[in-house]
Amino acid sequence: MTEGKSQPTYKRQRFLLSFIHQLKDSVTVTDIQKLIFLHEAKENCGYYDFVPYKFGPYSFLLAEDIDILCKSRFLTKAGSRIRTIGNYPIEEHFFITSERGDNLIKTAYCEDPYYALNSEIIDRLFNKEDAISFREQKKVYSSKNQMLFTIGYEGKSVETFMNTLIRNDIHLLCDVRKNPLSRKFGFSKNMLEHIANGVGIKYVHIPDLGIDSKKRSSLNSEDDYHRLFDDYSKTLPNLKFYLDYLYSLLCSDNRISLMCYEKEPKMCHRHILRDYLVTTYNIGSTDL
Repeated sequence: MTEGKSQPTYKRQRFLLSFIHQLKDSVTVTDIQKLIFLHEAKENCGYYDFVPYKFGPYSFLLAEDIDILCKSRFLTKAGSRIRTIGNYPIEEHFFITSERGDNLIKTAYCEDPYYALNSEIIDRLFNKEDAISFREQKKVYSSKNQMLFTIGYEGKSVETFMNTLIRNDIHLLCDVRKNPLSRKFGFSKNMLEHIANGVGIKYVHIPDLGIDSKKRSSLNSEDDYHRLFDDYSKTLPNLKFYLDYLYSLLCSDNRISLMCYEKEPKMCHRHILRDYLVTTYNIGSTDL
């Protein structure tokens, strides 16, 4: 262990540090993404979730942890390569493939073709026939039916959240939080928009459709929620401009999702918005 340094606070960061230390030599950040992906696929440790990104499976939380460990001087980075600083106890021996670079990426794609959906390098890695086969995967998650979805991110990683949107072919994410800030990684406005755009989903924030946090500060019972939502329903005539805007987004993007925090729609004002749009415009709706 590096002199004067304790181990990282979070167990997943200690796992990551131990994993990279076992590699001995430096490794590219792209390779570590794929190596951890393959390890998770084999062992199902639950430290990191992944999304189909530009070069295959990618975890934004993993990338964040690498940056944190570099800033904390647990890792050192030279160009695109990282390695550990000092010695760290390896709590378990990890099976790590010797493949690197394009061969490693190809292995990751073959492990689960879903994660190649947004790949920009399919043609470089595979012959024409195999490349077509990978592209056929997109049709599995494609739908032409217009639909309004709602989703909450409570209890989800940002990668799991995005995968739900991708698997339901959602084209646009409508954030209806008043204040789009979160202590949960990936769900504050700027980062969420960056991640959504990175997997091919547009992002729009409509704060005027949110509920002021002061009104939510003393919700202790189901009756409190009912009163809050009854009060919110009475404001809908004043929100017609934004409600019509929501409908216009549905018409233009065909499959959109309202998002807020709460897991259960009935505990969130998004169900009021959903019911208004369904009733007013006679559209289909699904809660995720």
